[in-house]
Amino acid sequence: MNKKKFTYITALTLLSFTLMTGCTNERKENQTAYRQIGINAMGNGDYAGAVDAFNSALGQCIGKITENELDICYYKAAAQYAGGDPAGAVDTYTAIIDYDKKAADAYYLRGCVYLKQGDTESAVSDFDKAVKNNSSDYELYVNIYENLSAYDMTEKGEEYLNKAFDIKGNSAGDYAWRGRIYYYLGQYDNAQTELKSALDKESVIANLYIAQVYEAQGDPENAEVYYQNYVNSGSADSQAMNALGEIEIAKGNYSGALTYLEQGISMENVTNRRELMQNLIICYEYTSDFNSAWNVVQEYVQVYPDDASAQREYIFLKNRMEQTAPAENTEEAVTEDTQAVEDTQTPEEAQTLEDTPAQ
Repeated sequence: MNKKKFTYITALTLLSFTLMTGCTNERKENQTAYRQIGINAMGNGDYAGAVDAFNSALGQCIGKITENELDICYYKAAAQYAGGDPAGAVDTYTAIIDYDKKAADAYYLRGCVYLKQGDTESAVSDFDKAVKNNSSDYELYVNIYENLSAYDMTEKGEEYLNKAFDIKGNSAGDYAWRGRIYYYLGQYDNAQTELKSALDKESVIANLYIAQVYEAQGDPENAEVYYQNYVNSGSADSQAMNALGEIEIAKGNYSGALTYLEQGISMENVTNRRELMQNLIICYEYTSDFNSAWNVVQEYVQVYPDDASAQREYIFLKNRMEQTAPAENTEEAVTEDTQAVEDTQTPEEAQTLEDTPAQ
């Protein structure tokens, strides 16, 4: 990317600076420090503090834009959106685009914000510009599909999936991505063909995708084989662990399911925490480990307070824990909600959690 010199006269523009020249080593170090402070603040949920830190980082090196400044701007936009300021995020992405008209990532991310705000026309326009400027990225097409599908625009999303077939290639990655795309399109035979070619070329991720294909075809035995291959490769993620856990649940092997679920939720990057927690509660109850079930459900209802099924499960477990507590604790009053739930609830009733949509 070519570097350009420019200044801005308002705090609402991309870098919010006054004109300076160059960036001393000290300022570079300060910029790096502020960037990390911002990232840490995001991790702690302090999005306003993160935006402030990113602005401070951007204020260190003025007059010349490099990849470092653009990277910080992307973080800033993410913090703005997460902090409830979608308009601010749009402004930041727009400023990046004003600087680089071919910034596919900025078009895509701004499109995602527009989509979540209900502005589907602007979203699709940005998605089109994103793929125009990065037409050989399978992941971009798939991400656009997943976003549109989440907002009941699956048919439109499939248009992007079909465009991805214009990418030609015969590497392991090409076969794996095409197999995944066929899976999303419901063309399972084509998906298997592509994914088996990927496996022949020693693609690890193809094990995960072909397992999902077999699962969609109602073949849990083959699905389990490939999920296990993926786990054994050392590349397993929380999604694969949850899938293996659900296969064991379907077989009635709740102890075996716990092995996978507990590994999944303990991973560094957990993308499906809600599903894992739901399944953990079910398995702990079926294995009569009500203390563990109680610990998980307490955390669950705090994070997902709108889940009515989990609220009922919380009341049941609370009632049970109070009844099995030492005598001095059982004298405490039981809430009206708890009294309303019969203490005869069986583990089967916990299955209602499986019907709760994951977010």
